[in-house]
Amino acid sequence: MAGFATAKRSIGFKIEETPYAAETLAATDYNVSAYSVEYEIDIPVKGRDLARANYSRDVGTAGKRAATVRFSVDVMWSGTAATAPNYFKCLRACGLKQTTWGATGVSLVTDSDYSNVPATIEIVERDEGASPLQLVFSVAGCMGNSKIVLGNIGEPARFDFEFKGFLNSITDRVFANQIVPTGFNTTLPDAVLGATTTVFSESLRYNQFTIDLGNDVQLWSDPSKSHGYSGARIADRNPTLEIDPDMALLATNAMYTRHINNTTGSFSWNIGRITVSAPVAQIEQSFKPGDREGHVVNNLRFGLKRSLGNDELEILQGSKT
Repeated sequence: MAGFATAKRSIGFKIEETPYAAETLAATDYNVSAYSVEYEIDIPVKGRDLARANYSRDVGTAGKRAATVRFSVDVMWSGTAATAPNYFKCLRACGLKQTTWGATGVSLVTDSDYSNVPATIEIVERDEGASPLQLVFSVAGCMGNSKIVLGNIGEPARFDFEFKGFLNSITDRVFANQIVPTGFNTTLPDAVLGATTTVFSESLRYNQFTIDLGNDVQLWSDPSKSHGYSGARIADRNPTLEIDPDMALLATNAMYTRHINNTTGSFSWNIGRITVSAPVAQIEQSFKPGDREGHVVNNLRFGLKRSLGNDELEILQGSKT
């Protein structure tokens, strides 16, 4: 009898060479430093209630096969400035364009032309015993959304991912063919200490923030496919930033005037060798007071808007020069 320990769950991730054609993953594709891996399948069954003069239902018909995958990865660099960390491929499948800047850095930026860069994801449950089998869930045509989350100062920030795709298969993998994750980045994530954070070129004193890419991910139906979908696309996006700086006098932080006058400013957050920036941040919520450590905070929400277009948010490892 199979017995699956949660701690033995693993995940593989590969950008599809031909979009929406499921990939066969290798051990080198199981290299994302993921944790808190969750998944669920969605196969609706169309019920049948025939006029049989009683309350009993007939057997229904199973329909389209979809799946959702969620996991987290800590914000960290790869160890080499111009070599993307393994989790950057996950951000590419969230509609971000990757660019390498010579030997100095690598960046990701929002780009509407990258709405269909899908990935195949495998989630593996490993059986008990010395020669365990594996139960493999293959989800293909996946596009997703991501949030950059800082829960507390002194901890690493993280990316929270959610991907949607079609359920390609659920299979058993024999022990002789089992895949063991390999090739993880060996760098440690930086704790958020000594970080530089500015909005409107003013430093903020805060404890938490969330940057949401705001992707609207849609699974497109296709009757010609056995699973009922051609795959997921990013149909729209609306990125936002939520942050909890200390309440301050207007002479120090003129947030009220900026709010009512539609004033915009840039946002920048730097920790270690990773910088997250937005050229145009507009206040959408201000003066929603909260309490932290016995003092008042000003919970703010910013909409991250276009500057030249397709540039609402950038994630940069290293530098461009």
